[in-house]
Amino acid sequence: MARLVYYHHPQAENFSLKYSSASQSEILSRRKDSDGATKLIGYPFDTPVYALYESDTEIKDANEIDFDQKWLSDRLAELPREGQVVAFRLVELLEAAVDVREEEEFRLYKEFEPQKIRQALNHVSWGAPLPQVAGEVMSNLILRHSLPNANHRTGIAMLQFCIESVEPDFEMPRTHLDDETWQEWVDPYIVDSKRLITIRRNNIRFKQLQELGVDLVERKDGIQIQLDEFELDMHWRDALSTYATRHEDHCTEFARAVLERAERDDLFEKAGPTKQEFIDYLESGLVERDFRELF
Repeated sequence: MARLVYYHHPQAENFSLKYSSASQSEILSRRKDSDGATKLIGYPFDTPVYALYESDTEIKDANEIDFDQKWLSDRLAELPREGQVVAFRLVELLEAAVDVREEEEFRLYKEFEPQKIRQALNHVSWGAPLPQVAGEVMSNLILRHSLPNANHRTGIAMLQFCIESVEPDFEMPRTHLDDETWQEWVDPYIVDSKRLITIRRNNIRFKQLQELGVDLVERKDGIQIQLDEFELDMHWRDALSTYATRHEDHCTEFARAVLERAERDDLFEKAGPTKQEFIDYLESGLVERDFRELF
Protein backbone atom coordinates (compact mmCIF):
# COMPACT_ATOMS: atom_id res chain seq x y z
CA MET A 1 0.00 0.00 0.00
CA ALA A 2 1.25 3.47 -0.92
CA ARG A 3 2.47 5.66 1.93
CA LEU A 4 0.51 8.91 1.53
CA VAL A 5 1.09 12.24 3.28
CA TYR A 6 -1.13 15.31 2.95
CA TYR A 7 0.34 18.57 1.66
CA HIS A 8 -2.61 20.63 2.92
CA HIS A 9 -3.90 19.65 6.34
CA PRO A 10 -7.11 17.65 5.70
CA GLN A 11 -9.08 19.62 8.31
CA ALA A 12 -7.54 23.05 7.59
CA GLU A 13 -6.64 23.78 3.96
CA ASN A 14 -4.78 26.99 4.82
CA PHE A 15 -2.19 24.92 6.70
CA SER A 16 0.48 23.43 4.44
CA LEU A 17 3.37 21.05 5.00
CA LYS A 18 6.55 22.72 6.27
CA TYR A 19 8.66 19.90 7.66
CA SER A 20 8.62 16.14 8.14
CA SER A 21 10.70 13.76 10.21
CA ALA A 22 10.86 10.23 11.58
CA SER A 23 11.50 11.81 14.99
CA GLN A 24 8.54 13.02 17.00
CA SER A 25 10.80 14.99 19.34
CA GLU A 26 12.34 16.86 16.39
CA ILE A 27 8.90 17.83 15.07
CA LEU A 28 7.81 19.00 18.53
CA SER A 29 10.99 21.06 18.80
CA ARG A 30 10.38 22.69 15.42
CA ARG A 31 6.79 23.42 16.44
CA LYS A 32 8.03 25.13 19.58
CA ASP A 33 10.36 27.32 17.50
CA SER A 34 7.67 28.30 14.99
CA ASP A 35 6.33 31.86 15.10
CA GLY A 36 2.97 31.11 13.46
CA ALA A 37 -0.01 28.81 13.91
CA THR A 38 0.85 25.12 13.53
CA LYS A 39 -0.76 21.69 13.34
CA LEU A 40 0.80 18.22 13.58
CA ILE A 41 -0.02 14.88 12.01
CA GLY A 42 1.61 11.58 12.88
CA TYR A 43 1.36 9.02 10.08
CA PRO A 44 1.34 5.48 11.56
CA PHE A 45 3.39 3.76 8.90
CA ASP A 46 5.63 0.81 9.84
CA THR A 47 8.25 3.50 10.35
CA PRO A 48 6.17 6.49 11.53
CA VAL A 49 6.41 9.87 9.82
CA TYR A 50 5.60 13.11 11.66
CA ALA A 51 4.58 16.22 9.72
CA LEU A 52 4.44 19.87 10.78
CA TYR A 53 1.91 22.16 9.08
CA GLU A 54 1.97 25.95 9.27
CA SER A 55 -0.34 28.75 8.14
CA ASP A 56 0.30 32.40 7.35
CA THR A 57 -3.24 33.21 6.22
CA GLU A 58 -6.86 32.74 7.17
CA ILE A 59 -9.48 31.36 4.81
CA LYS A 60 -12.18 33.92 4.13
CA ASP A 61 -15.60 33.66 2.51
CA ALA A 62 -16.10 35.14 -0.94
CA ASN A 63 -18.67 37.57 0.42
CA GLU A 64 -15.75 39.34 2.10
CA ILE A 65 -14.40 40.47 -1.28
CA ASP A 66 -14.57 44.25 -1.34
CA PHE A 67 -12.45 45.46 -4.23
CA ASP A 68 -14.05 48.90 -4.52
CA GLN A 69 -12.60 51.30 -7.07
CA LYS A 70 -10.81 53.56 -4.58
CA TRP A 71 -9.24 50.64 -2.71
CA LEU A 72 -8.13 49.06 -5.97
CA SER A 73 -6.83 52.32 -7.41
CA ASP A 74 -4.74 52.92 -4.30
CA ARG A 75 -3.28 49.42 -4.48
CA LEU A 76 -2.40 49.79 -8.17
CA ALA A 77 -1.06 53.33 -8.11
CA GLU A 78 2.58 52.24 -8.25
CA LEU A 79 2.07 49.74 -11.09
CA PRO A 80 2.80 50.68 -14.71
CA ARG A 81 -0.23 51.14 -16.96
CA GLU A 82 -0.17 47.59 -18.32
CA GLY A 83 -0.14 46.13 -14.82
CA GLN A 84 -3.11 48.29 -13.81
CA VAL A 85 -5.16 47.18 -16.82
CA VAL A 86 -4.49 43.48 -16.27
CA ALA A 87 -5.17 43.80 -12.53
CA PHE A 88 -8.55 45.47 -13.10
CA ARG A 89 -9.57 42.74 -15.54
CA LEU A 90 -8.41 39.96 -13.22
CA VAL A 91 -10.46 41.41 -10.38
CA GLU A 92 -13.51 41.63 -12.65
CA LEU A 93 -12.99 38.00 -13.63
CA LEU A 94 -12.69 36.95 -9.99
CA GLU A 95 -15.89 38.78 -9.09
CA ALA A 96 -17.66 37.14 -12.05
CA ALA A 97 -16.47 33.69 -10.94
CA VAL A 98 -17.81 34.34 -7.44
CA ASP A 99 -21.11 35.60 -8.88
CA VAL A 100 -21.59 32.43 -10.93
CA ARG A 101 -20.76 30.06 -8.09
CA GLU A 102 -22.29 29.89 -4.63
CA GLU A 103 -20.50 32.36 -2.37
CA GLU A 104 -20.44 29.95 0.56
CA GLU A 105 -18.57 27.44 -1.65
CA PHE A 106 -15.97 29.97 -2.79
CA ARG A 107 -13.03 30.56 -0.49
CA LEU A 108 -10.28 33.17 -0.44
CA TYR A 109 -6.91 31.64 0.46
CA LYS A 110 -4.58 34.65 0.37
CA GLU A 111 -4.39 38.40 -0.07
CA PHE A 112 -4.57 40.09 -3.48
CA GLU A 113 -1.00 40.76 -4.67
CA PRO A 114 -1.25 42.95 -7.81
CA GLN A 115 2.50 43.67 -7.89
CA LYS A 116 3.05 40.10 -9.06
CA ILE A 117 1.16 40.84 -12.28
CA ARG A 118 4.03 42.99 -13.51
CA GLN A 119 6.41 40.05 -13.00
CA ALA A 120 4.08 37.80 -14.99
CA LEU A 121 3.90 40.18 -17.97
CA ASN A 122 7.69 40.52 -18.04
CA HIS A 123 8.12 36.75 -18.57
CA VAL A 124 6.01 36.46 -21.73
CA SER A 125 7.60 36.08 -25.20
CA TRP A 126 5.47 38.79 -26.78
CA GLY A 127 5.20 38.51 -30.56
CA ALA A 128 6.16 34.81 -30.65
CA PRO A 129 3.73 32.29 -32.23
CA LEU A 130 0.24 32.72 -30.80
CA PRO A 131 0.03 29.40 -28.85
CA GLN A 132 3.30 30.24 -27.10
CA VAL A 133 2.25 33.78 -26.16
CA ALA A 134 -1.22 32.69 -24.98
CA GLY A 135 0.24 29.75 -23.05
CA GLU A 136 2.87 31.92 -21.38
CA VAL A 137 0.29 34.56 -20.41
CA MET A 138 -1.79 31.85 -18.75
CA SER A 139 1.22 30.13 -17.18
CA ASN A 140 2.87 33.20 -15.70
CA LEU A 141 -0.33 34.59 -14.23
CA ILE A 142 -0.90 31.22 -12.55
CA LEU A 143 2.70 30.94 -11.36
CA ARG A 144 2.61 34.41 -9.75
CA HIS A 145 -0.73 33.57 -8.11
CA SER A 146 -1.80 37.18 -7.57
CA LEU A 147 -5.49 36.53 -6.82
CA PRO A 148 -6.96 35.08 -3.60
CA ASN A 149 -8.50 32.21 -5.64
CA ALA A 150 -9.50 31.22 -9.20
CA ASN A 151 -6.03 31.80 -10.65
CA HIS A 152 -6.46 28.88 -13.06
CA ARG A 153 -9.92 29.90 -14.22
CA THR A 154 -8.89 33.53 -14.71
CA GLY A 155 -5.68 32.35 -16.39
CA ILE A 156 -7.74 30.44 -18.96
CA ALA A 157 -9.84 33.56 -19.54
CA MET A 158 -6.68 35.60 -20.14
CA LEU A 159 -5.48 32.95 -22.60
CA GLN A 160 -8.77 33.42 -24.45
CA PHE A 161 -8.40 37.21 -24.49
CA CYS A 162 -4.83 36.85 -25.77
CA ILE A 163 -6.09 34.84 -28.76
CA GLU A 164 -8.96 37.26 -29.34
CA SER A 165 -6.56 40.20 -29.35
CA VAL A 166 -5.15 39.01 -32.69
CA GLU A 167 -8.20 37.09 -33.95
CA PRO A 168 -11.39 38.95 -32.86
CA ASP A 169 -13.68 36.32 -34.45
CA PHE A 170 -12.17 33.47 -32.42
CA GLU A 171 -14.79 31.32 -30.69
CA MET A 172 -13.48 29.68 -27.54
CA PRO A 173 -14.52 26.04 -27.00
CA ARG A 174 -16.49 25.60 -23.79
CA THR A 175 -14.38 25.34 -20.66
CA HIS A 176 -17.21 25.79 -18.16
CA LEU A 177 -17.31 23.88 -14.89
CA ASP A 178 -20.90 22.78 -15.56
CA ASP A 179 -20.09 21.35 -18.98
CA GLU A 180 -19.27 17.67 -19.46
CA THR A 181 -16.27 18.53 -21.62
CA TRP A 182 -14.62 20.01 -18.51
CA GLN A 183 -13.95 16.56 -17.07
CA GLU A 184 -12.96 15.30 -20.51
CA TRP A 185 -10.09 17.66 -21.28
CA VAL A 186 -9.92 20.94 -19.33
CA ASP A 187 -9.73 19.56 -15.81
CA PRO A 188 -6.78 17.20 -16.56
CA TYR A 189 -4.72 20.19 -17.72
CA ILE A 190 -5.54 22.10 -14.54
CA VAL A 191 -4.80 19.10 -12.32
CA ASP A 192 -1.38 18.60 -13.94
CA SER A 193 -0.73 22.34 -13.66
CA LYS A 194 -1.42 22.20 -9.92
CA ARG A 195 0.94 19.23 -9.57
CA LEU A 196 3.72 21.16 -11.31
CA ILE A 197 3.34 24.34 -9.26
CA THR A 198 3.18 22.34 -6.03
CA ILE A 199 6.38 20.45 -6.88
CA ARG A 200 8.01 23.72 -7.97
CA ARG A 201 7.63 25.30 -4.54
CA ASN A 202 8.27 22.18 -2.45
CA ASN A 203 10.94 20.00 -4.05
CA ILE A 204 13.11 20.07 -0.89
CA ARG A 205 10.19 19.16 1.40
CA PHE A 206 9.05 16.41 -0.95
CA LYS A 207 12.58 15.03 -1.29
CA GLN A 208 12.64 14.78 2.50
CA LEU A 209 9.34 12.86 2.43
CA GLN A 210 10.70 10.55 -0.26
CA GLU A 211 13.74 9.78 1.89
CA LEU A 212 11.30 8.83 4.67
CA GLY A 213 9.69 6.27 2.34
CA VAL A 214 6.63 8.32 1.34
CA ASP A 215 5.25 7.54 -2.14
CA LEU A 216 2.34 9.94 -2.54
CA VAL A 217 1.53 13.50 -1.53
CA GLU A 218 -2.09 14.64 -1.68
CA ARG A 219 -2.94 18.33 -1.91
CA LYS A 220 -6.39 19.87 -1.55
CA ASP A 221 -9.10 18.86 -4.05
CA GLY A 222 -7.83 15.28 -3.80
CA ILE A 223 -4.97 15.86 -6.27
CA GLN A 224 -2.28 13.24 -5.74
CA ILE A 225 1.39 13.59 -6.65
CA GLN A 226 3.44 10.46 -7.28
CA LEU A 227 6.84 11.56 -6.03
CA ASP A 228 8.94 9.21 -8.15
CA GLU A 229 7.50 10.83 -11.30
CA PHE A 230 9.32 14.10 -10.59
CA GLU A 231 12.92 15.17 -10.22
CA LEU A 232 13.25 16.47 -6.67
CA ASP A 233 16.99 16.37 -6.01
CA MET A 234 18.00 19.90 -6.99
CA HIS A 235 18.54 23.28 -5.37
CA TRP A 236 15.27 25.09 -4.72
CA ARG A 237 16.28 27.88 -7.11
CA ASP A 238 16.83 25.32 -9.86
CA ALA A 239 13.43 23.82 -9.10
CA LEU A 240 11.78 27.22 -9.45
CA SER A 241 13.22 27.74 -12.94
CA THR A 242 12.97 24.11 -14.10
CA TYR A 243 9.34 23.68 -13.18
CA ALA A 244 8.40 27.18 -14.37
CA THR A 245 9.65 26.15 -17.82
CA ARG A 246 7.72 22.88 -17.63
CA HIS A 247 4.61 24.79 -16.59
CA GLU A 248 4.95 27.22 -19.52
CA ASP A 249 5.31 24.25 -21.90
CA HIS A 250 2.25 22.64 -20.32
CA CYS A 251 0.12 25.77 -20.78
CA THR A 252 1.38 26.21 -24.34
CA GLU A 253 0.21 22.66 -25.01
CA PHE A 254 -3.17 23.65 -23.56
CA ALA A 255 -3.30 26.69 -25.89
CA ARG A 256 -2.68 24.41 -28.88
CA ALA A 257 -5.41 22.05 -27.64
CA VAL A 258 -7.80 25.01 -27.42
CA LEU A 259 -7.03 26.00 -31.02
CA GLU A 260 -7.42 22.41 -32.22
CA ARG A 261 -10.83 22.05 -30.55
CA ALA A 262 -11.89 25.37 -32.03
CA GLU A 263 -10.74 24.03 -35.42
CA ARG A 264 -8.35 26.93 -35.81
CA ASP A 265 -5.13 25.13 -36.70
CA ASP A 266 -4.45 28.11 -38.99
CA LEU A 267 -3.53 30.10 -35.87
CA PHE A 268 -0.68 27.79 -34.81
CA GLU A 269 1.94 29.84 -36.66
CA LYS A 270 0.24 33.23 -36.45
CA ALA A 271 2.22 35.80 -34.48
CA GLY A 272 0.88 36.48 -31.03
CA PRO A 273 0.20 39.99 -29.78
CA THR A 274 2.78 42.43 -28.57
CA LYS A 275 2.37 43.46 -24.95
CA GLN A 276 0.80 46.76 -26.03
CA GLU A 277 -1.65 45.03 -28.38
CA PHE A 278 -2.75 42.72 -25.59
CA ILE A 279 -3.17 45.59 -23.13
CA ASP A 280 -5.09 47.66 -25.70
CA TYR A 281 -7.50 44.77 -26.21
CA LEU A 282 -8.03 44.28 -22.48
CA GLU A 283 -8.66 48.00 -22.05
CA SER A 284 -10.92 48.74 -25.02
CA GLY A 285 -12.03 45.43 -26.52
CA LEU A 286 -13.83 44.06 -23.45
CA VAL A 287 -15.75 47.11 -22.30
CA GLU A 288 -19.23 45.60 -22.62
CA ARG A 289 -18.26 41.96 -21.99
CA ASP A 290 -20.19 40.02 -19.36
CA PHE A 291 -17.41 37.97 -17.78
CA ARG A 292 -19.93 35.64 -16.14
CA GLU A 293 -20.33 33.94 -19.51
CA LEU A 294 -16.77 32.65 -19.16
CA PHE A 295 -17.57 30.63 -16.05
